[in-house]
Amino acid sequence: MPLDHAFNARLTDPDFWPRYLFEHDDTYEEDHWDEDDRQDEFTARFALGDGHALVLDVDLTYGTYTLDLDAPGLDEPAALGWLDQAHPIPHALRWGELDRLARAFALVDPELRHPGPVLALLATFTVLDENDDPDVMSPLVDAAFRHVRPGAATGLRPETRQWWEWRNLAGSGLTWAATGPDGHLVATQAQERSSRPPLYTLRREDGSFPFAAYADLLTRADRILADAATDPALADPAVATALTRCTAPDGATHLPALAAALRTAGYGQAVLLRAVSDPHDQAEACWAVETLAALPPGSLLTRWYGPSPLATARHWDLQLDLPVLGRPFGYGRTVTEDLNRRLAEAGLGNAEICGATMRRSATGEILSDLILLDILIRDDLPAGHALIAATLAAHGAGPETVVTNRTTADVWRPVDGSSD
Repeated sequence: MPLDHAFNARLTDPDFWPRYLFEHDDTYEEDHWDEDDRQDEFTARFALGDGHALVLDVDLTYGTYTLDLDAPGLDEPAALGWLDQAHPIPHALRWGELDRLARAFALVDPELRHPGPVLALLATFTVLDENDDPDVMSPLVDAAFRHVRPGAATGLRPETRQWWEWRNLAGSGLTWAATGPDGHLVATQAQERSSRPPLYTLRREDGSFPFAAYADLLTRADRILADAATDPALADPAVATALTRCTAPDGATHLPALAAALRTAGYGQAVLLRAVSDPHDQAEACWAVETLAALPPGSLLTRWYGPSPLATARHWDLQLDLPVLGRPFGYGRTVTEDLNRRLAEAGLGNAEICGATMRRSATGEILSDLILLDILIRDDLPAGHALIAATLAAHGAGPETVVTNRTTADVWRPVDGSSD
């Protein structure tokens, strides 16, 4: 079982996903580390047989998560990436790779329904670029979080929106190139020091990424998916007719006929039969039909679901330099927490402290000079500007306060409304 009883139970706790997805800043404090916290460590092994597996280690106490690859020929599991709140290396998997792997894991282990825990847990280890289509991705990610976490039963999930913003490096200069005799895909990013957002990955030409073993894992996943479409029952005329109807834009309405035809023909893949006859979400039936019809992954999702809300979603990455010299202790955190609350309540984004600058006083004392905030504004930049200005005014911020739009390089002084 890839998710043992304790981990499965932990996934249903109200505080698991907010902590795993870093939805709030739970800074570790030793005084608050009790005995229960010491047990908040879990390992999940997602296997494809013969020693090929992805291994996820979760430590909620420290907020650190590592993704390793285990494979024949490796002396020990090799790191693909990790997540923490200090020096994360999260860009490990491309979307198409994760989707294919999650489908194969589901076929091998009926407990790992797709979209479900694999996608919800491992999506945070992906990296997206201009070639990734939100119409293909968001139905699956939405369905994965609907399956593992209470929330809206329809529409774009907030976890999906956050994931899209965190892992989307479109426009950042990210490129992929096939290198070496085996053509392994290596990531590069032009002008890495100034790129926003930056690429943090082991998948570099001189990196430690286990390219050959990972390619073997993907090959094994593709073989499992292909084998599911070779059952002789799929040649039955009634099955073929029903399957063709299911690949149309209204294909979901023909699922009962497909399920009945598969049963009558004696189709033997229990996971796909369950997915079309009793899906936990329509997206589960959709990928099952894609697999049965040997369609490219995601091609039917665009027909069944149409445009994703992410296709028109916009966000801006801002940095606020907040002067705190001479202010009461905790002033910067107070402003940040209030701004984050207001942005969240308005559905406009979030704010968090990302750093600080210091200066030495005339007496040699080291004093905080600026608190640096990362601010994400969604969809309505003028409304975001207005809310930032109102929050800073409420806390008496000075005219030296500066906001830089990292997306456009514009500089704005919210206290007096001027810009450079």
